[in-house]
Amino acid sequence: MEQKIYSQATLPQRLAALFDGDAWQYLPTNSDIRLAEGNIAGRKVLIVATDPAAALGTFGVSECVDFKWAVLRSRATGTPILLLIDSAGTRLTAGLPVQGAIRGLMREVLDARLAQVPMLAVVGRYAFGSASMLSFSAHARLYSEGTQLAMSGPRVLQAALSDATPRDTVLSRINGTSRAAVGNGDKLIADDLDAYAEAVREWAANPIVATVTHEALIEERDHLSQRLQAGAGSALRATEGPVLDGDTLRCVMNRSFGAADALALAALAESACSDSAIKSLTIVMDCHGHSILLQDEEVILSQYLVHLALSLRHLVHAGASIRLRVTGTLSGGIYIGLAAAASHTELAPGATIRTLPVSSLVHIFGNEIQETADRSSYVEWGLVDSVLPSSQHADMYSESACMPEENRASA
Repeated sequence: MEQKIYSQATLPQRLAALFDGDAWQYLPTNSDIRLAEGNIAGRKVLIVATDPAAALGTFGVSECVDFKWAVLRSRATGTPILLLIDSAGTRLTAGLPVQGAIRGLMREVLDARLAQVPMLAVVGRYAFGSASMLSFSAHARLYSEGTQLAMSGPRVLQAALSDATPRDTVLSRINGTSRAAVGNGDKLIADDLDAYAEAVREWAANPIVATVTHEALIEERDHLSQRLQAGAGSALRATEGPVLDGDTLRCVMNRSFGAADALALAALAESACSDSAIKSLTIVMDCHGHSILLQDEEVILSQYLVHLALSLRHLVHAGASIRLRVTGTLSGGIYIGLAAAASHTELAPGATIRTLPVSSLVHIFGNEIQETADRSSYVEWGLVDSVLPSSQHADMYSESACMPEENRASA
């Protein structure tokens, strides 16, 4: 019997259900990413798909290269992009080089979004980490009740809890039902091939093209702020957070970066760049990485990180120069979002970029993974654009720097 449950269907079964008859073909790739092009509802569509049969993270360096090629092809031909996501995100075993590759891919996706390329993310069983960020980079998403969508997987989220919260409770906070209840631009559908196919055909017949304007970003920021106020996210406010001082925005804190921080950083960056006297903005970062708190995931942390990245990239497209300077440690989704959006990313002496915080890697693999590299490798792998010699690392960027309380932003 033909498989009818979308989450259990193979990739060929999914493609056959989505495309119009035999009017489609695979495009060549050099990775585990699959590209296909053909007609859906009479319109040519380019599909970028992860294989649901692949285990763990599916985004390695080669996969990012093929994905970027597809995005560039879509922009050149005006073809809408359909993302079939079923992935735990980055292939962590590939180490630091893949972090640079994800950075480059995310930049292409952000630029495609700003260029009004229609993108729809169709999520199967799950999308974690970079796969989750890519999903929220699209204009809209389709998923079913059982879909799991979060920056961190349930194992990491559960390990970060101080109490013995059952795994089923954690899953209920990041599944499709909870996402559809608080998200926007999302559609919850039955876990059925026909239901997915019908929803995709409806989109293809009239692809969503939401223009990214200053007004649209402000409206989305207001929506995300209200979401924080409405639920558990209201507890995520902190006095420690991003601080603006003229043309320098510092985010130096001894904790992870959460949803409220993303809104504060986006608002402060826009405030700085709206000052006609400021031609450029430097963002100084030193924090563990993105939050692994269930509170942040309940409000969909991925969407906040993508909003921040899109807001900064929009400023760059509008003529602002945004320099990201890593002065301590930076990892995970906040590194990807900032480094992808910035005009230039640089590494200060003694600074380190990791795929994920050490604690998260231990929860995933059971032990710490060594991620040390020569400083020149950071440039070679695309993690940064330049490294600073010690003479350029001024005291003003030290972790002890503090600013007046009135410059601190609240989300």
